[in-house]
Amino acid sequence: MLLLCAATLAFAADQPVTQQSDQDYINKLYYRHNKLELLTRRRLIDEKRNYNNTDINTSTFYLPSYRDSTTSITSQSYEKAETKVINEWYIYLGGISEISDYEFLKLVGDDREVARIQGIEDQKGKMRFVGNILIGSGLGVMLGGAALGADSKVVTGGALGMVVGFFIDAFNATPAHYISPAYAQQKIDAYNIALKQKLSLPLDYE
Repeated sequence: MLLLCAATLAFAADQPVTQQSDQDYINKLYYRHNKLELLTRRRLIDEKRNYNNTDINTSTFYLPSYRDSTTSITSQSYEKAETKVINEWYIYLGGISEISDYEFLKLVGDDREVARIQGIEDQKGKMRFVGNILIGSGLGVMLGGAALGADSKVVTGGALGMVVGFFIDAFNATPAHYISPAYAQQKIDAYNIALKQKLSLPLDYE
């Protein structure tokens, strides 16, 4: 009977420890899936450029009843090779999912930057809409004019409209980032520290 009671008390005493251990594991798992990371990547791009230069010189000598012409052609070719280093950076959630600047700023609660980016994107979206209209209408004018045998100015005008539309779209494309990597890293550190404190994890836990 005494042995049974002792075993029961030992089991009861061990229960809180086991539950706490399970909760610690769950907290660590949650942190791993929700922490933020900034990852960098460096790319090397080889660029080769060729330059060709041709000089043509003609000299003519005149005398009464006589003319002498001399032409000299000189060609030079240059080749320049250059390696460009491109540094890229990305923000990941849980080490798996890449997120945009907008999603990141909403996650860390930076409402001012969210509003700024939203305003810029809305403006760019309007300009891209205008560019797409120019591309579509220009293509229609160009193809329709060519099919109906319209004046060449009409076809040229349609082609120019398309070109302008493409340029508008290109100049208003969404950039890779609206924020700097230093600013992002600062926000990431603050977010991860707050998440560790919320889950009662040590600050040096990674």
